[in-house]
Amino acid sequence: MNLNQLKYIVTVADEMNISRAAKKLFVSQPSLSQSIKNIEEELGTKIFERSPFKVTYAGEVYVSWARDILSSSLQIKQKIADISEQKNIKFVIGISPHRSTYILPPVIKKFKLLYPKSEIFVEEYPTSILQRMMDRGKLDLLIDVTNPDTISFESIPLFDENILLDIPLSWNITSKEVDIAILKDKPFIMLSEKQSIGKLGRELCLKSGFSPEIFLECHNIETAHALVRQNLGATFVPEMFTKFDKENSNYCLIKDFKSDRKICAIYNKKKYLPVALRDFIKVLKIVINEEF
Repeated sequence: MNLNQLKYIVTVADEMNISRAAKKLFVSQPSLSQSIKNIEEELGTKIFERSPFKVTYAGEVYVSWARDILSSSLQIKQKIADISEQKNIKFVIGISPHRSTYILPPVIKKFKLLYPKSEIFVEEYPTSILQRMMDRGKLDLLIDVTNPDTISFESIPLFDENILLDIPLSWNITSKEVDIAILKDKPFIMLSEKQSIGKLGRELCLKSGFSPEIFLECHNIETAHALVRQNLGATFVPEMFTKFDKENSNYCLIKDFKSDRKICAIYNKKKYLPVALRDFIKVLKIVINEEF
């Protein structure tokens, strides 16, 4: 049994679909199916049930072991690369789309001066998806709100993130600080409840004594802001988003609310942290202090 076979098993478990996994692995579906069958015959038990498709209990144990082996293999390669001072390193960063747009370009530009041959892969998704990816070991570094699991993950604070109201200009609300209660009869554009800002926005409205009238729900802050510009409703946005988009916009502080959200660089304590990734975190902190 080789690492490729373990990668096949883990990818099928992640995708829960042979066809999608085959496309992701760049192998034919029949070839992947045969590889899975061969492993199951070698083990003498099923890893996957086919109809409906699911992971068996034995499969869950095997997939967990396969993830550990693949992670261990990657870590030893990273350690050897550090010992031999190789600069052609690879790592995966997870970050939400709106933060990625503003944070990563200057950071990567400066980092590439140190590691010109480095390969950086960026996964841009909402927090809920990124946290699952981090738990599964698919990310080497996550830039997001503090991870509550302090046993497995280290969260290095980068900056405090306040949340503001984004209000249509046509509503003629000109105060720099707004009591949410005055918007109780107004429509809102809300992010999904699964997203931290979407959840927070609903909680703030309820604390102000009303359930928000949700005109539309979406998953992207840029989309929500574009709808606000069309005077279709108010929304909640992170302060960083407002720093780079002030023209024809009306951002307001929220009265009696102080956000305790900290944006951090998060990594798994149980995995080896390569020198290059430590240097990336250093560059990240320097750029944020200089530009934000």
